[in-house]
Amino acid sequence: MGHHEAAQQLRAATPEIIEAYRAALGRLGSPLVAREDIWRQCRHQAENIVAECAQALEAGRHAELPGTREYSRLLGAQRVVQQVPVSESVRAAEVLWQAMQVSVAGAAEKVEADQRLAAVQTVTTAFRAATGSRLYQGIRGYEEAQRPVAPEVPEQDPGAPAEVADSQALDLLTQREREILEAVRAGLTNRLIGRKFEISEATVKRHLHNAYRKLGATSRVQALNKAFPGQG
Repeated sequence: MGHHEAAQQLRAATPEIIEAYRAALGRLGSPLVAREDIWRQCRHQAENIVAECAQALEAGRHAELPGTREYSRLLGAQRVVQQVPVSESVRAAEVLWQAMQVSVAGAAEKVEADQRLAAVQTVTTAFRAATGSRLYQGIRGYEEAQRPVAPEVPEQDPGAPAEVADSQALDLLTQREREILEAVRAGLTNRLIGRKFEISEATVKRHLHNAYRKLGATSRVQALNKAFPGQG
């Protein structure tokens, strides 16, 4: 018996944890499970948190998964569009921890008796670090998305009209610009969008910049509101 086996058991319990997590959120009437697209994002975060806890149990220390902060910040901004209060994410973290308790206790049984308390403490510390980082970035994204947008539109083409109606602007978007905005709407980071379309992050940013300019937007949230009105 050892920490590797304990970590493997916690990873294997992930589907059971996620099922209990969703059921508990449902009983609370949380908007995080009211729509499938929102739940999909919530589930992705929860699965990664469990994965970080299992890795900490195996390695003895917490390590954040790559891209976590960028994704969490973007997700926080999307919560504004989705009209989900940031307080729901805070509550969801505690719900997830409760859903993990049985599995964490079972995983701890895989280590020597005198190491079990330390194993549970390692998972607890990793969980608080994982959720704390995500909540901090999510709240930042949420607050940024709520700020009033400056009236200036960056880098307008010379000779272009100062304002373009949304319907006209949408017609100006290229197919790739539309596809990338759809990916942003689905919660993908620039890195993941680049992988999806096999292009560089710099190219993703260039397409987004062009889309913002055509839509008269200065942020992802404003661009999504203009590109997909009434579909947040």
